[in-house]
Amino acid sequence: MARDDDSGTASELKEQGIKMFRFGEYEEAAERFQEARAHYERTGDRRGQAEMLNNLGAVYTQEERWDEATESFREAQHMFEALDDQSGRAQTLGNLGTMYRHRGDAETAVDTLKQAVELFHEAGEADKEAATLALISRIRLGQAKWLEALHFYDLSLACHQPPGLKARILRPLIRIPFNLLSRPS
Repeated sequence: MARDDDSGTASELKEQGIKMFRFGEYEEAAERFQEARAHYERTGDRRGQAEMLNNLGAVYTQEERWDEATESFREAQHMFEALDDQSGRAQTLGNLGTMYRHRGDAETAVDTLKQAVELFHEAGEADKEAATLALISRIRLGQAKWLEALHFYDLSLACHQPPGLKARILRPLIRIPFNLLSRPS
């Protein structure tokens, strides 16, 4: 029975940590994620432990504690790999890419996010794949790499099947610059 109590407590602590994170209460969120991780460890829930490490990395990213964020993400990545959890690996890579973006390393961010896109695709998580492609587009937009930004935004729209109204309107518009550039002079 203690295992069930620990598992329930871990879930409650995780949810509390997520709420605190959303409200910008990072120190408190980190405490809850650490406590949840300890509970998951006692119950042998490696996926829960990896998820808490990933969450801690996100907290450390917001606090600009780069080394601790990197270490948390790396440890989570290893655990997700051992569990053969594509979705967890992708989520961690997405958070790691976001950390690189916050640090000002756009190229490493894009490379890392591209890896996350591949894993989300393999895991069949089109919504997360689309969101990650849109983030790459925003990074390229910030670098004034307009065509790359459009390309990644187009890819993000293509993830939605069947395409919604937004995709049906924007995709032909996005193709205009590509068509103009591909015409012979």
